[in-house]
Amino acid sequence: RVEHLHFDPNNEGSDSKEIELEFLGKDSMLYKQTIDFGATMYTEENGMGEQVYENFKSFCKNKKPTQEVFNVLTPTILNSHLKEIMEGLTAKVFRTYNASKTLQDQLLKTEQLKSWNSMSAAEKVVEYNNANREVAILCNHQKSVSKAQETQLENLSGKLGLLKKQKIQLKKILKRLNQGHTKDIPVKKDEKSLAEQVAKAVEKAKIKKEKAKTNEEKIAATEADEKCKSMKRRLADIKFNQAHLWDKVPTIEQVKKKIVSWTQKITKMELNLKHKDDNKEVSLGTSKLNYMDPRISVAWCKRNEVPIEKVFSKTLRDKFNWAMAVPPDWEFNAEVGKQG
Repeated sequence: RVEHLHFDPNNEGSDSKEIELEFLGKDSMLYKQTIDFGATMYTEENGMGEQVYENFKSFCKNKKPTQEVFNVLTPTILNSHLKEIMEGLTAKVFRTYNASKTLQDQLLKTEQLKSWNSMSAAEKVVEYNNANREVAILCNHQKSVSKAQETQLENLSGKLGLLKKQKIQLKKILKRLNQGHTKDIPVKKDEKSLAEQVAKAVEKAKIKKEKAKTNEEKIAATEADEKCKSMKRRLADIKFNQAHLWDKVPTIEQVKKKIVSWTQKITKMELNLKHKDDNKEVSLGTSKLNYMDPRISVAWCKRNEVPIEKVFSKTLRDKFNWAMAVPPDWEFNAEVGKQG
């Protein structure tokens, strides 16, 4: 509608060709973006950016805010026009083509990085997800951030902070051992007794649940189950908090190996946290499932020796089984796009 378009939103004057679009898209997700139709990307090589801007002004002229901008245009008319430009072209095909082309261009761009060949598979997957996110933003595939997601990010951040503190402690232990000091080297506290308590509590809760008949007994069984879960969390926290330690004073070689291991853990968790934080408001799955040609992803994985399960879930692998045979050098193009 006319009310969703704001001309010259920054009050730059009559020579401004900017339009701010603001409306609720699919699933009531807000789409808000300012487009400068006078920018080089819209005007170079006989681009029609400025003409498009003038057309929008013309379409909105003398209309009420609640009236449609494209009041005489229907999907049927649009698709008929698109087919005149290219056989088989529809609004759906255009959207699919745009998404697939964007993904392929973004992936090819990352493969040209100087550091690309030295990247691990996990680091390459991060770059793939970045390209996927560009497509999701293009298609306005947004999602709201749930409380569970916020909690998960907080927990991950807390664990990452603890891993870094543990690595610092490991380096201090190594320094003391290199100096010949074995006194005051921290070791693990006993986990066995608490683990046994948890196992017994779980067994008791299970029996209570099986025998519960009355409402009171069922409530008691539920409470026992909740207590077990709390004990399990406490045990898991204790294990994580001292996972970097040993039952007795370690050797210098053991500490060195664990420092390397913790460095890898930290790198992996940092990548995971960045991925979750970057994509918390974007739905990567929608474009992957409905708009991006799966052969682009399969070819990319083969070309870069990344396991396909790192980018496609089992559901997607089953759905796109037909795409798995493409060679590593397969490329998406206009002809492929027309095939839908």
